[in-house]
Amino acid sequence: MPLSLCGGSKTVQRKLVLLYFPTVYEPTVFENYVHDIFVDNVHIELSLWDTAGQEEFDRLRSLSYDDTDLIMLCYSVDSKDSLENVESKWVGEIADNCPGVKLVLVALKCDLRQEQADDAAENGNATDPSQQREKKPMITYDTGLEVARRINALRYLECSAMRNRGVNEAFTEAARVALSVKKDREESKCTVM
Repeated sequence: MPLSLCGGSKTVQRKLVLLYFPTVYEPTVFENYVHDIFVDNVHIELSLWDTAGQEEFDRLRSLSYDDTDLIMLCYSVDSKDSLENVESKWVGEIADNCPGVKLVLVALKCDLRQEQADDAAENGNATDPSQQREKKPMITYDTGLEVARRINALRYLECSAMRNRGVNEAFTEAARVALSVKKDREESKCTVM
């Protein structure tokens, strides 16, 4: 089952991949990871393609879209640009290279929301301005969910690779979606990007 991982922070994508595919990571233009999992008592060979997002790799990256069953579009909750790129860059590229493929939108670094709330509680009473950290606006769950609706994503998921929360669930749900898409096909493996 090939999955593609597009968008978001490359560092976070690497950590996400390492948590789920525990091997040594060497940065490349795109890398393939294979992992056997069971979802709803069905054996799945999950093939994950971690693609480079830089413009200079656009033509090469388009080669990785063949036979893809599902694409996991990732963005970071602390980067408005990464969420905007989902709609302005990735959805169009996917439509051009892989029309009809199903999408799952995944928010990364969700632990940062709680950290920011904790910092605000700790530093809220600080009278010295140097003790107060500058708040970076975080993308809310509702904002991510709204983008997922606009791009017709079948699922909206959130995870934290730092805290290892929701990582397994993200891959399991992506595999579940890809399986439901493949019910009409006779093949037993899916491609997820």
